[in-house]
Amino acid sequence: MDSSVRGSGSREAAIAGMACLDMSGNERIPIMMETVGALSRAETPQEVLRSFTRGMERLYGAQGFISLSTRNLPAGQYKITRMYTGGERWHMNDDNPWRDWGELTTHRGGFLGELIRTASPVIIPDFRLPHDPVVGNRLQDYGSLMAVPLFDGGEALNWGIMLRRERAGYTMEDLEQTILRGNLIGTSIRNVITAHQLRAANETIRREVEQIASIQRALLPTVMPEISGVKIAAHYETHDQAGGDYYDFLPLRCDGERGGGEAGGPWGILIADAAGHGPAAAVLMAMLHAILHAYPKMPEGPAEVLDHANHHLWRKGIASSYVTAFFAIYDPPTRRLRYARAGHPPPLLKRAGPGGRVTRLDGAGSVPLGVLDGVRHEQAEVTLEVGQTLALYTDGITEAMSPEGRMFGVDGIEAALERCTGEPGCVQDSVMEALIAHEDGVEPRDDQTLVAMRVEGE
Repeated sequence: MDSSVRGSGSREAAIAGMACLDMSGNERIPIMMETVGALSRAETPQEVLRSFTRGMERLYGAQGFISLSTRNLPAGQYKITRMYTGGERWHMNDDNPWRDWGELTTHRGGFLGELIRTASPVIIPDFRLPHDPVVGNRLQDYGSLMAVPLFDGGEALNWGIMLRRERAGYTMEDLEQTILRGNLIGTSIRNVITAHQLRAANETIRREVEQIASIQRALLPTVMPEISGVKIAAHYETHDQAGGDYYDFLPLRCDGERGGGEAGGPWGILIADAAGHGPAAAVLMAMLHAILHAYPKMPEGPAEVLDHANHHLWRKGIASSYVTAFFAIYDPPTRRLRYARAGHPPPLLKRAGPGGRVTRLDGAGSVPLGVLDGVRHEQAEVTLEVGQTLALYTDGITEAMSPEGRMFGVDGIEAALERCTGEPGCVQDSVMEALIAHEDGVEPRDDQTLVAMRVEGE
């Protein structure tokens, strides 16, 4: 058997019982494996170029290197993006030359200008360049040169030029391999730059989304309002950083003005849900907040408010965007609740105590806000009894999925309400505990909001 074939005791021979070629005497393969491993870990153009240059120096000995680019330049002009000659770096930005593209000198002519006139690789085995109008005498100690065009989008926009001190330092085999290697390395550098740009862009987007989320959260009540004879609790959780759910309490005055804030005066109560979630939904919620808080007068009823909000959202013409909403006006002295719904799930009304019957306020329904202009919303009313609890929610709760693909549903909220006392904190805890148990680790797909309001009397 040939001495280059290992015996059966080697790892290679153990593979399917076949003898493998002995590569232990090849010193170049470990260098190549180390180089490609370093390239796969590179996270910056500097690391890509350094890994490649070190690998080539170990394989072929120390050499000079020049990279040129003609990208977006008139014919005959070029820029030296990197240059390494005998320990000297000239016009070399190790991190990313394209970042400082405008600061690099634009050249014309000289030996390099002639070299890249056509998109063809070149070997000069007897190279002599004692002086040049562009690079001066920096190449005078080199005796051979190899130049390879590097393609981008099918065009030779960049060049890699390698130099050796000895004459006839490059062969046709070197040229063939360098054409492939150089273009692959160029692609790697571009990919690393693109990945860096994407990371920077994603970080910018992340910060902007955080800012949107912060603004959106600031539109929600920071504390629950003091409404005479009423106790309130709320749970709000977004699917993304910024959410499309919105709830609010608007103080009204009976003298025809807005914004009185008296605990015993009428209050507007809102819960709403924008289609989708994330920044776009949060912006839509901010628009609704502005529309409602700029309402010019004391409304005659909740339907009037929804008509107003619908008209203004529709006028904005935001394609494929809409808002479901429940708006009510509650009068503490009479405990009268007048309400209107725009495509929103009906609130639930629970009688006092554990086991208290739960009913749905499913009257006065209409299409979501922003879908059609000229909609005239219906309204209904109910007089709340002392001890009753009103539960408002968004469909992120009812549409939450179990691992088996079953929705939590309105039934899930009703069952949780029946098990609790009706005290707002108890409602919040009971519903959310039941929801978490139902999801059993399944991530929510939408924002989840719950508002509980209990009438406790004077």
